[in-house]
Amino acid sequence: MNSLLLFLPIDIDMSGVNFTQFDKSVKLTAYNPYWESTQITRDTIVKNNFDKILNQLPFTEISVVTYKIQQSIVNSHVDVYPSMNFKDGELEHIRTHEPAGYRFVLNGNSDSVEVFNGQEWITAYTPNVPCCYLINSTMAKHRVKEDFGRTIIYVRGILDPEKHQSLITLSYDKYKDYAIESVL
Repeated sequence: MNSLLLFLPIDIDMSGVNFTQFDKSVKLTAYNPYWESTQITRDTIVKNNFDKILNQLPFTEISVVTYKIQQSIVNSHVDVYPSMNFKDGELEHIRTHEPAGYRFVLNGNSDSVEVFNGQEWITAYTPNVPCCYLINSTMAKHRVKEDFGRTIIYVRGILDPEKHQSLITLSYDKYKDYAIESVL
């Protein structure tokens, strides 16, 4: 029996996360009515020392960083789908290296996300908030329960495959009880 990793908390240092110096000039509407979303600029990342957090992740190139505040219950969906805008080769890269969706929970409950494992909906717990987790962006159907004001950061880009796998292995060893897998 094979399994597919759908969700896993990631073992990185999230201390000092305090997103207070924020430029909300680049509003996005694609995620409404679920989220109030803002594209995060490089200046905002640096002002908030969030680059120290991002530098712990195995990205060689980051294409999207979005700051999102939950406005309503989020219906079942996957995060990455073919009709989105991608850089050349980015979608295939994500598919090849799934789970590839690094997400940060800055504020909210540790049990708001539910992931469908192919048979049932399972609550995806994080060990604490703030926290980083990894989700299978193209295949993990998930939803978010009522947690209005939940604040997350969505990151997408190109990964260093060896560093990515190493971080998954390290995190799985620590958080295997939180992992959600699907039986193929």
